[in-house]
Amino acid sequence: MSYTKAMPHPDYYKILGVPTSASEEDIKRAYRKLARKHHPDLNPGDAKAEAEFKKLSEANDVLSDPDKRRNYDTYGDPSGPGAQAAPGFHQEGSFSFEDIFAGFGGRQARTGPMRGEDLLHSVRLGFKEAFEGTRLNLRVNRSEPCLSCRGTGESNRKQELCRTCQGKGKIGGGSGFLSFGRTCPDCQGRGSKAPACPDCGGAGRHSRQETVTISIPAGVEDGAKLRVAGKGEAGRRGGGPGDLFLQISMEPDARFERKGPNLYVRLPISFSEAALGAKVDVPTPEGQQTIKVPPGTQTGARLRLKGQGMPVPRSTQRGDLIAEVAVVTPAIQDERSKELLRELAELNDTDVRKQRSANHG
Repeated sequence: MSYTKAMPHPDYYKILGVPTSASEEDIKRAYRKLARKHHPDLNPGDAKAEAEFKKLSEANDVLSDPDKRRNYDTYGDPSGPGAQAAPGFHQEGSFSFEDIFAGFGGRQARTGPMRGEDLLHSVRLGFKEAFEGTRLNLRVNRSEPCLSCRGTGESNRKQELCRTCQGKGKIGGGSGFLSFGRTCPDCQGRGSKAPACPDCGGAGRHSRQETVTISIPAGVEDGAKLRVAGKGEAGRRGGGPGDLFLQISMEPDARFERKGPNLYVRLPISFSEAALGAKVDVPTPEGQQTIKVPPGTQTGARLRLKGQGMPVPRSTQRGDLIAEVAVVTPAIQDERSKELLRELAELNDTDVRKQRSANHG
């Protein structure tokens, strides 16, 4: 085998006209637009368009594959570090073992129906929406199968020799006994293909904006991920659509702190209410409710209202509301109040520090 001086990989981002921060959807959109313009089937006899289409196919093949794109961004080579045959050189007709075994009855290139990609959207909810559940109308940019070609990307005309690989089914291979390369991205390894569908330019899909109505269950938690089946990208070559996932986040609420299905609320009470006991109002998601404060209640005590917390999604159960007590010590200014407190102290002559030491001894 011969060796030649390594040539740097082209700037795939520049070829597709996208920034290095481009999303997967940005790359798809740019490729589809340019592929329609330069596709050999739509530019018969135009060698320049054919060459440009090969560059676009190679750029899309790398940037649409997360692993290849990561390697390309990190090492400048889609195959990753150490991909070259020797420092400063590369081997002509380089191949992968997947390509070898695909040719001998092993793992085959994916040429059949392919499921569409999933989509992810972020949704931010207020406390009331999370407590009661809600219905959202979400505008989603997604693709749908081309009606003209039924998602195949091909016209109904007779199969023709693939111009990208010249009927070989692979591109980038060398010559001789070991002639390996990667699967042709244009014909998916078949060596022939029907002319591109004129309506979708061979993409098999059209992008559109759709309003999707989504039911958010009562009690949904912060960080939850909800799936809407079939509302992702359209599949390729007759494959089913992907799904739409919603990543839920919550706006903070000034009254409640949420931990799972339980709600926590701060409950300030007076010195006398703590000492004598009382019935006080506490906020709940459905309005004020009365809670009983036992005599002698201390700061940090937790009073529980069963079943007054958040709903448990898709069930009839609810969490609890837990009121965390904070005893507010009054700032005494008048002499009469101070005198009464001194009398109270004499009547209850208890050293609380010694009592605490005894409890912990």
